Amino acid sequence: MPYKDPTNWPWGVWLLAAGMSLAGGFINWYGRIKSGHIITFNILELIGELFTSGSVGVGVFMVLEAWDQPIGICAAAAGIAGHMSTRLLFAVGQVVESRINTFITKKKKNG
Repeated sequence: MPYKDPTNWPWGVWLLAAGMSLAGGFINWYGRIKSGHIITFNILELIGELFTSGSVGVGVFMVLEAWDQPIGICAAAAGIAGHMSTRLLFAVGQVVESRINTFITKKKKNG
């Protein structure tokens, strides 16, 4: 299925995925500035947020595209994932850590 290969995507799809992801990250960063959680216009905080949101959002876009979801759903999910990227990564990390701990516990009981 060559159409599922991201290297075959046209530039417009890449721009849509990255744009929605970065927009979600920017909105999250701006919301934290408005609520007083970070120093106003901290460029390093913005750059970190954009890199995190961009990679998480594009990843979500790719996963949904591989599952044959409509492009609009993929774009919306990329924006939402970009907005909640740090929380999403934390939640995934907790699930992975829980699975590893369960595996270790089972191994100790059987071993």
